[in-house]
Amino acid sequence: MAGSPFVLVLLPPPEGAFGVTRSVAGLSTPLRLALTAQAAGARAVHLAAGAEGLASRLKDARLKLDVSTEPPPADVAVVEVAAHVVVHRGLFGPMVAALADGRARALGVGDARVFAHAAVLARSSEGPPVPFVFAPPFGFAPIAVSTPREARRAVSALLRSLRKTVDGWTSTHLNRYISLACTRVLVHTGIRPNQLSVGILFIGLASGLVASRGDQTSLVIGAALLKTQSVLDGCDGELSRLTFRGSRLGEWLDTIGDDLSNYGFFGGAGYGLWRATGWTPYLAIGALIVASGVITSAIEYRYLLRIGSGDLLQYPLTVGGPGADGPPPTLAAKAFGLLRPLFKRDTFVLLTLLAAIAHVLGPMLVIFGAGAIGIVVAVIKAELRMARERAAAKGA
Repeated sequence: MAGSPFVLVLLPPPEGAFGVTRSVAGLSTPLRLALTAQAAGARAVHLAAGAEGLASRLKDARLKLDVSTEPPPADVAVVEVAAHVVVHRGLFGPMVAALADGRARALGVGDARVFAHAAVLARSSEGPPVPFVFAPPFGFAPIAVSTPREARRAVSALLRSLRKTVDGWTSTHLNRYISLACTRVLVHTGIRPNQLSVGILFIGLASGLVASRGDQTSLVIGAALLKTQSVLDGCDGELSRLTFRGSRLGEWLDTIGDDLSNYGFFGGAGYGLWRATGWTPYLAIGALIVASGVITSAIEYRYLLRIGSGDLLQYPLTVGGPGADGPPPTLAAKAFGLLRPLFKRDTFVLLTLLAAIAHVLGPMLVIFGAGAIGIVVAVIKAELRMARERAAAKGA
């Protein structure tokens, strides 16, 4: 996300620094620093004296910034860092924003130090830089990569930083461990995130086809395929953030892939259970889940198209929270809040697999049918709330 204007100055690394000449999680350290700065709103990359030879390392289609060997301009802030250092992708923006008082900031130790200086005309004081406090969730201090051991430590830190605070129970305690291990390997294969998203979608669709056979083995295999899709679903996003290949198309592929996988499996499972038992309600429940999902997706996609995003997390399904204005939550709302994690995709997919193994997928299908209706109601209520807010804004 773009922030205050600044330029990145790459300082020469020590002779033979490992990360400059070799891949660290898919990118050389100079290119990773430049792309990190670009994402934070940098205007350009400047190579300090002795670092001019790094220009060839910065020739990449993802980098849109100008690369210069001239001294940086005096009217913008400057971030200085040695070219063999790995930093958290969220560091530069807050560091530059902290320069509002005109004083320099510094983070890191020894060769890994990162310095931020306000524009020359905005500096209010001289003296040593003030220590900068940087402690986001899953953050890490700058790491100088001069040896293979330091490179491995940097890769581990980068991968850990890909975790999300919004992850559900299952993602936090199970899925992320598996997906990050897969991403550690995938980043060296050359596969693109969007290509991976398409492959993952086929796994999700296959889960429904297998489950539609209706026998116990097929239901378990289908549920296992859906669980595999759910776990690998984290990899495309992790890969895109790790290699700076995020795109609007990628957001939509991820969102639509999840939804089609859900529709495919639960529709297929309902059909399969009907074939196996002859009980018509299974067929109706499967159809209900698919229909509810399509209605929900249509409403959510309409909103996402309006705001220019494909990320389903941007949909404001709920509003407020502890300390928010408005009446206190009802008992039903509190109960829904406690049960809501069960209906996050990572958890209900795991519960689906366990139910299939325990031979109780039919009753679980009924529960998810009720949940699907509840989600439709919640989305409609969110739409009505947003409509009232828009009407109030026009009348103000």
